[in-house]
Amino acid sequence: MSRIDLVLLHAPSVYDFRERSTMSGPVSDMVPSTPAFEMYPLGFTTMAEYLERHGYEARIVNLAVLMLNSPRFDVDRAIREMDPVAFGIDLHWLPHAHGAIEVARICKKHHPSTPVIFGGLSASYYHEELVTYPCVDYVLRGDSTEEPLRALIAAIRGHGSVADVPNLTWKGPDGSVNVNPLSWVPPDMNGISLDYSFAMRAVIRYRDMMGSVPFKGWLDYPVCASLTCRGCTHDCATCGGSAYSFRRHFGRDRIAFRDPELLVADIANIQRYIPGPIFVLNDFLQAGPDYIDAFVRGLGRIGLRNPIGFEFFRPPSEDFFAFLDEHLSDYSVEISIESHDDAVRAAFGKSHYTTEQVEESIRAALRHGCRRFDLYFMTGIPTQTSESVRETGDYVRGLYGRTGNDPRLLPFISPMAPFLDPGSRVFDDPERYGYKLRARTLEEHRALLLEPSWRYIMNYESASLPPQELVDSTYAAAIGVNRAKADVGAIDRDVALATERRIGEARLLMSKIDAVVGGAPALRESGMAALTPEVAHLNESTVCEKSELEWPRQARPYHVFNVAKLWCTENWAMATGRRRFRPDESEPPAAAGSADTAEVC
Repeated sequence: MSRIDLVLLHAPSVYDFRERSTMSGPVSDMVPSTPAFEMYPLGFTTMAEYLERHGYEARIVNLAVLMLNSPRFDVDRAIREMDPVAFGIDLHWLPHAHGAIEVARICKKHHPSTPVIFGGLSASYYHEELVTYPCVDYVLRGDSTEEPLRALIAAIRGHGSVADVPNLTWKGPDGSVNVNPLSWVPPDMNGISLDYSFAMRAVIRYRDMMGSVPFKGWLDYPVCASLTCRGCTHDCATCGGSAYSFRRHFGRDRIAFRDPELLVADIANIQRYIPGPIFVLNDFLQAGPDYIDAFVRGLGRIGLRNPIGFEFFRPPSEDFFAFLDEHLSDYSVEISIESHDDAVRAAFGKSHYTTEQVEESIRAALRHGCRRFDLYFMTGIPTQTSESVRETGDYVRGLYGRTGNDPRLLPFISPMAPFLDPGSRVFDDPERYGYKLRARTLEEHRALLLEPSWRYIMNYESASLPPQELVDSTYAAAIGVNRAKADVGAIDRDVALATERRIGEARLLMSKIDAVVGGAPALRESGMAALTPEVAHLNESTVCEKSELEWPRQARPYHVFNVAKLWCTENWAMATGRRRFRPDESEPPAAAGSADTAEVC
């Protein structure tokens, strides 16, 4: 039996989180995953599908989920029993800095001659530091590494040279660091596919259900994402995925869209197999009116029955919501406005709309069939003060009054934590924006992740909102938002009471942790160990109940039929020994072409 070409491993944020007592607080409350950040990036799926389509075999193993599901799961043993041509590890966002390196070390301990490949935006930013770790051989840079990864796997197999692989940083036999040109920056996303049936086939092929799931609770809440573009036209000051960051650090000065018909086909494929909500990432309004028209009409044409949600970077108009309502039966909206204060939002980099425009957009959406409108606020952003944060609860209460106390409006608030994004404007020039960085290097961030609470883990201090004020005002604002939602019936009264109780307990626990940190260093480990039960109880659903993020879903008979058909097809292929065609690996990769796409502002 031939070896698997690539095993893609997703590590938890902190590798030994099961043995540590760390108060993560509300840092993961706004995403489906836990504080272990066990949700692997969408790029895992696109890379694995791309490799399979080109004749290679790739497998995704979500170590973080397996570790969460069983305290007895042995990572060392699992990796020791693997035998791929190469390992791939994601470092897309920096909260995985500790776990990713530790997993790489285990790979090298058991497979010293097997190459370890890193990729992701944070890996790209820290590529030259990252490749100096003895456990890292290669770093693929940029936002589109499907083709460079194929070329690298071919080179590792002896077909070509790593010196010719675009976007690659690599270590020579003498330990020297080599940086190949960042030349593979496709102008569109039409050469890849976000195919969820790939993951389902992998479950069948490897008889491994939990190792492939995107996050711990996915089987109970099977939400899927669809990606409209890579790059961005906006310039939020703290975002590592902003136009500035892509242009300066990741080689992209023009946004790359996926053709709307291909995007519709992706969503139709999700609908065939998965009954859960579909979330469309990255604002497709950035692509212009022709794209918008083709995409929305395409969704109507396939008779979309799954709930679908859209992320928007600016408040859409009433005409747009009327257009959505005409073609979709169940849609929701998400906008992150960061602050109710226009001046604070402008300092963050969102001066292109006002709070008044947001409110009108909310009312328009609710008039035109929007199932729910999620509105996100953030604490810790440039120029924001404790007073401004604490006003959020009162603002939300007034907003409900101006929207008819409609319970379909669901506001949330969370801190900018644990880290400012590397490569963002603020990270590159913190003093200009009123910040002091507590960590700059990858290794310094790895050390911060081992601190005992989110107050100490954060890699920044804001001159206008010091760490303790950030903690206190975030919790205070969360109570105000929680009460406002309960008063209009957006959440159940018992849920709201439980959330407020947890916030109070979290504030008390943070004080206990501060006392341990301020005490005798020799007693710190035992002091934190004594707080472990409280930490474990309060590490999830702090400022809101995680279930508040969930949209309704319903399995239908055709889902069961299509999954059964896929099961039979894949098992027949395995039983008959059918192998995928391996292409001529001596052929060089095609050059990235050009397309008439929108320029990044």
